Parts: sequence; structure tokens; C-alpha cells
Amino acid sequence: MSQNDYRKTLETTLDQIAHARAVWEDGSLKAANEELYAILERCFAVFVEMKEDTAKRRTLNALLTDRAMKPRSNTSLGLKVIRYVFGKEGNREQAYAKILGIAYDLKPADQSLTSYIEECGGVEEVRRTSKIKDGKTMTAEDYKQMAVMGLNMARIPVASFPLPEFIQPNSEYDEDYVVGLIRCNPDGTGDLLFGNNDAKVIDTVLIASGKYLDQKAQDDQKGLEAADVAKRRTEDVKTFAPKLFASMSHKVRITDSAITAAE
Repeated sequence: MSQNDYRKTLETTLDQIAHARAVWEDGSLKAANEELYAILERCFAVFVEMKEDTAKRRTLNALLTDRAMKPRSNTSLGLKVIRYVFGKEGNREQAYAKILGIAYDLKPADQSLTSYIEECGGVEEVRRTSKIKDGKTMTAEDYKQMAVMGLNMARIPVASFPLPEFIQPNSEYDEDYVVGLIRCNPDGTGDLLFGNNDAKVIDTVLIASGKYLDQKAQDDQKGLEAADVAKRRTEDVKTFAPKLFASMSHKVRITDSAITAAE
């Protein structure tokens, strides 16, 4: 399916859900919860479809922009879907968006969102889900160390190449890392153009890497419970990271000619 076709399909789907939402808002109080759960169930299906697909998320961004609801850079995917369907972003919509994220992390794969909400005791109870369960006790330092440990376990790197002069580690930093600026080309290749070894920049990227690896590990091992969340999730990442990088290694290559051209 082309992006243009997908855009039309997505627009039709979301407009249909938005219409169902309008019917629910004008409907009887007796059936309100059931109708709301049905709307959120459909929103969740769209949310899951887009979660791992950058192109589809960008299509949603474009649709929101067309409707004068351009998302901010830090707007969550759940809120983007909810904002389109409900046409606004109030406290109620924020709560619905949070439910989508919580359900994605914690709901058993074979359970419907409606069943999950009812089992938890309703929308408000899902929204109040324990901070330990949804991972918000994790600190930036937790994620940084998670990335360091996880990446150290990745025996097969995405790519290996001689370091040019402009990409060298910071001798005053605790880890041998440097951040590279890569230009993404239309043909799917990348050009390494610049390196930065400032500690704050490296910290930022390591934290982001830790969050990414953590999410991937949680997707790979849902349902695990432990008292020490940071310790458990770090162990999950250490187990998962080698699998992730092994699956990526054959797709990426940085050539000596690309390095020379960048210097």
C-alpha cells in the first residue's frame, strides 16, 4: 500500500471512529461506558499499528497538521490518535491517551482493551496504574546505565570502521563513546559527517538508547514482575540487546570511502 493510499485509509478509519465518538457523546448515559470502551478499543488498534512504523506516524502527523492540530515534538502517539478522534486535548483526552500507553505495556496480548479496562475497574483505575508497573520509577541514570550494560553485551555491532580524527572519545568521560551525526539519504544509506564527544551530548544519547532498549526488551519479555524494577529491566536489556544488534548487523555498512568523503 502506497503512503497516499494509506493516508486515505487512515483518514477514513479515524473519521469513522470520530463519528462514533460524536454518537457516544450524544447518546444515552446508560450505554456511555460501553460505547466509550468500543471507541478506545478502535483507537488502540490504530495506536498499535503505528507504534513501530515511522512512516505511518508521520502520516498521522500530517493529518493532524491539516486539521490545525499540529502535534508538538513531545506529543505522545497515544495523544495524537486521541486528539484526532476527540478533536481536542483536555484532561479527559490526556487520560484516554495514557490508557493506550499503559495497555500497550501491560495488557496481555490476547485480551481486548475493553476487557482490560473492565478488569481494572474502569478508565480512572487504569489511569492510576502503579508507577512501578508503568516504569516511571526509572531515572535518567537508570536508563543510561541500562544502555551502557546492554550495548556492552552487543558483541555484533551495527557497523565497525576506523575512527577518523574528528571522531575520538572524550578522555574525561567514563565510557568510550562518541556521538556521530549521520545524514540519512533517500536511498536508505547514511553518511557519517561529524562527531561530538561532549559528556552531556553522550549522556543524552545513552539515556535515549536505554529507553529504546528497555522498550524493546519489555516487548520481548512482557509479563515479568520483580520488586526491583531498575534491576529487572536492566537484566532484560542485557539479554535482549545482543539479539537486537545481531538482527541489524547485516543491514548496515559504513565504507572507508564514506569516511574519507566526510573528512
